[in-house]
Amino acid sequence: MPKRVTIALTLLAVACPASFEAYAAETAAPASQEAAADSTSQLQQVVVTAEKKTENLMDVPVPVSVVNAQSLIDTNQLNLEDYYTQVPGLTVTPSGNGVPQLSIRGISTGGFVNPSVGVTVDDVPYGSSSGIASGQEVTSFDPDDLQRVEVLRGPQGTLYGASSLGGLLKYVTVDPSLSAVSGQVQVGTDDVYDGGSLGYSVRGAVNLPLDDTLAIRASTFYRADPGYIDDILTGQTHVDRAWVDGGFLKGLWQPSETLSLRVTALIQHFWSDGISEAYAGLGDLQQSAVWGSGYHSRDTQAYSATLTAKLGAVDLTAVSGYSIRTFSEWQDYTSLYGAATLTQFGVGGAPVLARGTTYRFTQEVRLTGSILSKLDWLVGGYYNHENSPANGGIWAVVPNTGQVVGQWVSWNYPSTFEEYAGFGDLTYHFTDRLDLQFGGRESTNRQGYLEYDYGPYVPLFEASPSPFVYPEVHTKDSSFTYLVTPEFKLTPDSMLYARVTSGYRPGGPNVQGSAILVPRAYSPDTTRNYEVGVKSEVLDHRLSLDASVYYIQWKDIQLQLVNPISGVFYYANGSEAKSQGVELSAQAKPLTGLSITAWVAWNDARLTEDMPPGSSVIGESGDRLPYSEPFSGNLSVEQTFPLTALMHGMTGFVGGALSYVGNRLGQFPSVYLVPPERQDLPAYTKIDLRAGADVGTWRYNFYINNVADKRGVLDGGLDLIPTNAFIYIQPRTIGMTVAKTF
Repeated sequence: MPKRVTIALTLLAVACPASFEAYAAETAAPASQEAAADSTSQLQQVVVTAEKKTENLMDVPVPVSVVNAQSLIDTNQLNLEDYYTQVPGLTVTPSGNGVPQLSIRGISTGGFVNPSVGVTVDDVPYGSSSGIASGQEVTSFDPDDLQRVEVLRGPQGTLYGASSLGGLLKYVTVDPSLSAVSGQVQVGTDDVYDGGSLGYSVRGAVNLPLDDTLAIRASTFYRADPGYIDDILTGQTHVDRAWVDGGFLKGLWQPSETLSLRVTALIQHFWSDGISEAYAGLGDLQQSAVWGSGYHSRDTQAYSATLTAKLGAVDLTAVSGYSIRTFSEWQDYTSLYGAATLTQFGVGGAPVLARGTTYRFTQEVRLTGSILSKLDWLVGGYYNHENSPANGGIWAVVPNTGQVVGQWVSWNYPSTFEEYAGFGDLTYHFTDRLDLQFGGRESTNRQGYLEYDYGPYVPLFEASPSPFVYPEVHTKDSSFTYLVTPEFKLTPDSMLYARVTSGYRPGGPNVQGSAILVPRAYSPDTTRNYEVGVKSEVLDHRLSLDASVYYIQWKDIQLQLVNPISGVFYYANGSEAKSQGVELSAQAKPLTGLSITAWVAWNDARLTEDMPPGSSVIGESGDRLPYSEPFSGNLSVEQTFPLTALMHGMTGFVGGALSYVGNRLGQFPSVYLVPPERQDLPAYTKIDLRAGADVGTWRYNFYINNVADKRGVLDGGLDLIPTNAFIYIQPRTIGMTVAKTF
């Protein structure tokens, strides 16, 4: 897995969580010599769009972290599972098909429920809002087309709406430049412990100003990631090798300072022959899965147009988006259906096929302005429509060849989702130091669901003749979210803020809407966050601090349960929970060329009420929420230095990162498990190193990730099928990249 050009040995000088990044002072410019010195000894300015406007990170009264995309390429941290440890409060848990699911500050009940973390690409929501359409699975965009990744912690319902009750993940792409032609090409290679052939990547990007008002930026990449899991059942080696390719095109038309139009097209295709699951009881990094059952692919298309215009004293922003997300995957369910399959079809392999597509259109219009320099206002409207056809089935195959001999069942389950919302935000400036912000959002959601099944499974498990069509279910719900944020400037470089915010997840129809013991629909769940934070830069902008203390109430939590008659999952509302914690981040430049970033987080996320009577999962007040880690942290160090003894103008660097992820517990246990147990996911520590050199317009970069070759567990055991499967962080990976800019 690749990166940009440089030579050096790094303990992961990866761009750090936003909380650690700070900004350079915007005071009067010093003498030129002093400015040159400050550029290497002071912290750099970091820009974010957390409040849907461009601001300095340290001026935003929101807990935000920023990861620089180029640093991810340089250190081969290309997937969310690789770099989530750079962000306090963020947890990534791969699903049974290896696709990441996100939670922030412990707001998760596990399973395939509606997403609790919103995802946007250039402020356009991406993916599905519904768990029925696999909305909880998050696309890992290759950083080739990105400028940065912003992570907003805590509920963000007012500005971002549905599915942001835990927080928000924002992918921000690179804008074209009107100034000059520029570009970059890069090649890289890497080797994974116990892997097959070397991985490699090729990347290229170019920026072309067409005239004084029009510019385009285009990029493309191809990446081959080596596999490292062997299947002893089929005799296949390195079955989890994967390939990713994609392209990016963005145009900027800016005829004046008061009008601009950005149009973006982003396409990415991922496919893999297997899942990176290792089975306990076998050799290291081995599995025993049915031939071809781990195949999965993901196709991504994201298109957007953003118009900004100044209409007198009012600023207009209109953001239109259209995306297509398609997935296809085989998973091995032989441990559940193998015995019955052998009886019914004479073969013992039982893979499950799932395929789906989400077509999503969104439109947002915002107006902003100010009154007498005392009151800043924002009003907007939002519309979202999703159409998600999906189908799947259980097959009977010869385990070691994958030959299909029959089919248990075929499911077809199309769904739709529609959202209307209006929102507003006001900020009153009492003095130059004291502001008060408050806002609200009213959202209405409509969903539809239809299912029809056929095959020998239907009369056996659904107590219905085959084929069977379930009555179509339509639901409607509304939610109001709000925000109150006072902010006080302690000094020109320090601020204290408080936040009372809320977020929600829409309810929806059930997969078995008319089945016995299954409710027809479930309701939205909501979070309310109380938080106090401080951001400060001291020591002449050589040290920045970002700290926050929070308490989140979570009501009517959504759960994925099991119908005891059919064995099919459905959704219901459970009890209440809380998440409370402390996050502390820092970034420092104590010496010329030396950068240190660090964060530490404590989180206590647990139920505050027992699960309701009759629930198919067990949970008592005081039980920890799934996948929440009480303690986690990260330390990154990088040193740059001149290499004038070798060549004039040559700069070297070395660095690294130490990440710690605390002990986690898996999903709540099922009442059908004897005994009812929760999976323990042990704590782990990971070390990454990097070194390199910049020689003119060339960069040479060497890295070692997971130096100690730890088997840090991301998920597995009782949370996966089969229950002896585990997904680990990637084994030790050594690689290099070479890049040329122009």
